[in-house]
Amino acid sequence: MTASFMLCCKRFSLFALLCLGLASIAVWAGQSSLQIKSAELLPIEEAYLLDADFELTLSPAVEDAVNKGMPLNFLVEFQVVSPRRYWFDDEIVSLTSKVSLSYHALSRQYLVNRDGHQLSFTSIQEAKEELSSIKGWQVLEKDLLKKEEAYQAAVRMRLDQSKLPKALQVDTLSSEDWNMISERFRWTPVLGN
Repeated sequence: MTASFMLCCKRFSLFALLCLGLASIAVWAGQSSLQIKSAELLPIEEAYLLDADFELTLSPAVEDAVNKGMPLNFLVEFQVVSPRRYWFDDEIVSLTSKVSLSYHALSRQYLVNRDGHQLSFTSIQEAKEELSSIKGWQVLEKDLLKKEEAYQAAVRMRLDQSKLPKALQVDTLSSEDWNMISERFRWTPVLGN
């Protein structure tokens, strides 16, 4: 009897652990997130262009808010500094780009607006893919750089919570759904004239 009781307890423990794991995956999958996958600077004649890819996940609550007409406004922040050993880094350039995602109910289109250029999509997935990809953003003039000097670039993307409705801004302080900000992605590009 003791052996069968122990076997029953082991099976119950395994079942409980499995249920707990599935529940934690369901909670994790339901949260919004924003992560950077890659970033690079590409040289052209007199400048550098930024290409970056992010991974954007919207929780069901956030996606529902978009479908009901609430726009999401994001900021893409880019910076190049020259690191200093015993002093503050020398900032070469610091730029911010605005991009938004919204839904237009009459046309049943998702709209992505990037610095005044608007594109429309039939699905939210297509709109998120466009929003998550930056291609050819001119961020740095070559004449701002000195030969033989090291530079560090950084980029991140975040939800501009100040553009959310006032009633929702209070809820964003404690909600993971609305706390979308990527880690600052830093790299050392090879730059110079």
